[in-house]
Amino acid sequence: MFRLLKSTAPPTSLRLSSIITNTPRRYIRMDSKTYGVSKNGVTMKVDLSEKEAKICNVLQGVSSFIAQQRPELPIIESRIAGGWVRDKLLGKECHDLDIAINDMMGYEFATYVNKYLESQGVPTRSIAKIDSNPEKSKHLETATTKLFDQEVDFCNLRTEIYEEGSRIPSQITFGTPTEDAYRRDITINSLFYNVNSHQVEDFTEQGIPDLIKGFIRTPLEPFETFRDDPLRVIRCIRFSSRFNFDMVPELCQAAKHPEIKNALIHKISRERIGIEFDKMITGPYPLLSLQLIHQLDLYPIIMAPPQIIKSGTVGDALLAVQAVGILQWLQQNDGLRAISDDEKRSLILTASVLPYYGAVSEFKKRVIPAVQLVLRDSIKTNNTDVATVNTIFRGVDKLQHMASNNMKQPVKRSELGMLIRDLGALWQTAIKMTTIKELLDTYPNMSWSQDPTAIDTETGQAICHKYNALIQAAKDYQITDCYTWKHMVDGKRAAQVVGVKTGPIVTELLKMQMTWQLEHPNGTKEECEQAIKAYWDSK
Repeated sequence: MFRLLKSTAPPTSLRLSSIITNTPRRYIRMDSKTYGVSKNGVTMKVDLSEKEAKICNVLQGVSSFIAQQRPELPIIESRIAGGWVRDKLLGKECHDLDIAINDMMGYEFATYVNKYLESQGVPTRSIAKIDSNPEKSKHLETATTKLFDQEVDFCNLRTEIYEEGSRIPSQITFGTPTEDAYRRDITINSLFYNVNSHQVEDFTEQGIPDLIKGFIRTPLEPFETFRDDPLRVIRCIRFSSRFNFDMVPELCQAAKHPEIKNALIHKISRERIGIEFDKMITGPYPLLSLQLIHQLDLYPIIMAPPQIIKSGTVGDALLAVQAVGILQWLQQNDGLRAISDDEKRSLILTASVLPYYGAVSEFKKRVIPAVQLVLRDSIKTNNTDVATVNTIFRGVDKLQHMASNNMKQPVKRSELGMLIRDLGALWQTAIKMTTIKELLDTYPNMSWSQDPTAIDTETGQAICHKYNALIQAAKDYQITDCYTWKHMVDGKRAAQVVGVKTGPIVTELLKMQMTWQLEHPNGTKEECEQAIKAYWDSK
């Protein structure tokens, strides 16, 4: 870490010119205290970047400034809280700088930051005051500003009191560092870094040991913790999968309790559940997330089914786990692996709702795929996600049939091209999902959810080859982007060619025309018009 060289001037008159101009001689690199070796093999210590060291120096100066300006107040200390401390100890980068202040509201402290900077002749930034909004899980007033172009949030240390039937605290008061640490969701998120002492503080005395052992546990008794705020069940799963840590048995037992499940259904908004689930599937271990959700019997709560299932059946939650396991295994297949983070997310999301494949529901007297209601109502995904999953599901049966036939007789260029146009930019993603489903249907008892390197590489290779061949056919036909192609003859002209008024018939003519274009890659506009007329005359 860094510290300023000792100065003969009092703290409040300390000039910050060296901080602004990055003069390296004003800082001394000191050996950080180590806190053991984490489960992931990292020697845990807090190494401050140059920018972080500057911020800590400013915060120290502000504490001294307040002591001079407000001698009647207790000593005001700054602590960096939560995720930043955890990630630093684990050797990970974190850009969320949350500063916890004792005995002072965050906004008031932020104003003193600017007063201190002004006293040093340093330009200041505006301060935004974010009022508490319990409905949005913002339980405390927060101030945010920038120091050295780093966004910094300030709030006070606090303790919370909950009432029966609500996850929103009924009372929030100033708290001690210990009280603030114990109110947090899990022990590894309860750590502080004291900018004055340059030490990590573990007031629960469990945070650092749990980083070493790789445990997820709550600072207080888990049942009471979850009853106060059931969302913490979902957060425990997310952090367990994010760091590949084990949830302690008593936590798992509490999470499975009927009262906690009931509270999760009735006290937590679907938006909050959806946000946590999205963080799970975009994290480093999405398969572990699905495994934990299944093991804790939470899938029917997170992916709650529609009230009406008109046809089809809802499959077992294990299907979602197995599907994500196959997806992980397919990452070894160059032709069928996800090629981008966006595609990987789409595949994981689709695999996560595979139990709803083929199930049909009803909405406003309209028959629709049940998965649309699950995504929209249970985890509140956006319309793009709903459309993506719906398109992929819609293509599975067609692609499976086409891939099988292609092994017997090469698929026609127009047939494959029209299906690609139907699925749009998602056509290859849909092929990968179809591969997953066929592998799952063919090997239902395979432990796809285990380490993918432990699965026999010969397993299902014929199935993988079949779908790789379909992708290769599209490449050979040079139609991989045919969903972007425009019609040679627009709808108005097509209607003129056959002598009819524009209307619903134009859709039929355009479909026929694109089929012809795919069958005649070198065809001209004139030939296309002749084909349209011949088609119409033959009707």
